[in-house]
Amino acid sequence: MNLIKNFKAGQRYMALCPMDKALSYSFPELKIINHIKTAKKYLPPIIVFIAVWQYFMPAQLAVTVITILFALSLPIQGICWLGKRSQSPLPLNLVDCYNHIKAQLIEKKVIEENKNNREKLTFESFMKLIKLSKTHFGSYFGQDDDNKLDI
Repeated sequence: MNLIKNFKAGQRYMALCPMDKALSYSFPELKIINHIKTAKKYLPPIIVFIAVWQYFMPAQLAVTVITILFALSLPIQGICWLGKRSQSPLPLNLVDCYNHIKAQLIEKKVIEENKNNREKLTFESFMKLIKLSKTHFGSYFGQDDDNKLDI
């Protein structure tokens, strides 16, 4: 059951992440998402080619089936990894960035100040904040021109 929850969290996180080139240097999940989308596009013709190859060439059926199953498992593994990553706690070097962006969103009255600071800071909550910041501030993620914050 945990695998299904992990898979659903990965799909949700994949839809949530903003595909911004500036963020892809700091977050490997954006590259993984790009690879998963590419695999969804090119994997069906590759699997058909492998099946046809097995029919015309004297390849063993077991090798072909294992190759097809391995190829099909790659996007599933990526989505499960994204689910685990989305629920993992935010590292300390990103907590300051999270607090800075949240403070600017509160200052601009985009979100309300939450009195209960017991919320668990995860990568999913950070990506939600980045997406909200990108919507309201453009591509600067709530940064001032004078005070650039490295993510």
